[in-house]
Amino acid sequence: MLFKKELIDIILAGKKTMTARQKKLYEVGDVTNLMANKDYSKLTGKYLRITKVYRKFLGEFTVDESHREGFSGLGEFKAYWEKNIGPWDPTKFLWIHEFEIELKK
Repeated sequence: MLFKKELIDIILAGKKTMTARQKKLYEVGDVTNLMANKDYSKLTGKYLRITKVYRKFLGEFTVDESHREGFSGLGEFKAYWEKNIGPWDPTKFLWIHEFEIELKK
């Protein structure tokens, strides 16, 4: 699974345990490489196991979910979203992928 480089350390520290995506990428139980680099081409050597997959509206995000996204609160998550993904559209459906670091594949 690809992430922006600045999110990798947050994931490896266990502070980011979910990601909102615009399409469904994985099923529960899938194991995927944790990848990131400036050009998104470098493997980290770590894996993520997908533990839960579901859909929700962007406007339904809670403070707890923003913490699981790796942010200090909903405002910080919203600012990151608007800067990196696009407008904050509360009616936008997203796929949520919850994950844990897999020790070995």
